[in-house]
Amino acid sequence: MKPNLYICHTAYQVLVDLLRAGRCACENGPHTMVLSASVPDTAALAARLDAAGVVKTVIVDETKWPGTVTGPFAHQRAARAFEKLCGWKFDRAAYENVYIHNDWSVLGRYMQDCRAGYILCEDTFGSTLGPDQHLVTDQRAAADFAAKQRGKGYLYWGDSPWCVRIESEDAAKCTLFPAARMVTDSKAILLESLTDAEKALVRRIFLTQPLPEKADGATLLLPRSFVADGLMTQGQQDAMFKAVAEKYAVGSLFIKTHPRDTTDYKALFPDATVLERTMPSEVLNFCLPFHFARAVTVQSFVLRGFTAADEKIHLTLDEARALV
Repeated sequence: MKPNLYICHTAYQVLVDLLRAGRCACENGPHTMVLSASVPDTAALAARLDAAGVVKTVIVDETKWPGTVTGPFAHQRAARAFEKLCGWKFDRAAYENVYIHNDWSVLGRYMQDCRAGYILCEDTFGSTLGPDQHLVTDQRAAADFAAKQRGKGYLYWGDSPWCVRIESEDAAKCTLFPAARMVTDSKAILLESLTDAEKALVRRIFLTQPLPEKADGATLLLPRSFVADGLMTQGQQDAMFKAVAEKYAVGSLFIKTHPRDTTDYKALFPDATVLERTMPSEVLNFCLPFHFARAVTVQSFVLRGFTAADEKIHLTLDEARALV
């Protein structure tokens, strides 16, 4: 079997496709993973992925692509322009399957220009089953939808004629597409079935510092940047999260913040274990070798579906501010 091609735009997508690649044996060398430069910490992450040996990586900077090409033979001209500007050329004959999560991206449009015949993967759990699918329905209501179905332009979210299959957490419940185009590929089941070796692999990729040997009974603090949202100063936010930790932390303290939060939490909490901002939260749920006693957050939905803590504490911003 030929290797697969996986195209990723987020750390979560890298996590899922790394695990799938590891379970898909290939005698003809490692699978290829294309990393959009939008993936956080791209170069360092690519180096760790290459060292693990499950995939070989290609980094593509989509910002070098200036826009859409129109006119005669537009898809061929657009593909050549992309290859020249972005420095990567797709070879369909080299791959068994092509997987992409965001087909609305520049790389997604390039796959359509190449007539790739790709498989669209869910970007988050159950996204094909959500009640609000206005992006798809609005696209289908557009006057030029039929023309685009014939290849004159781009269609996204699984509607492209060059999308051969669409993955869903539960294909039988998805009503967006004909059943013949759907396939069930549960990322929840994948993550819940990880072996110890797979969990260790994920930690090598996404954790750049060693974990404490004993951490059961610890507290996980999941802050976000209210400074970036314009709701408080850095000093006010620092004081608030210190007060939250002082009231609710039991055992050792771990901190995992949002990728947009640039606060120096190691300076704020010198004795805490500060996990990488760019690590997907699924690593906490499924891949750490211990369980938290508490997980605490402020004005965030990050604990929705979180399973790696005995107790989940969700404070409103007003409740957290009142602790200062």
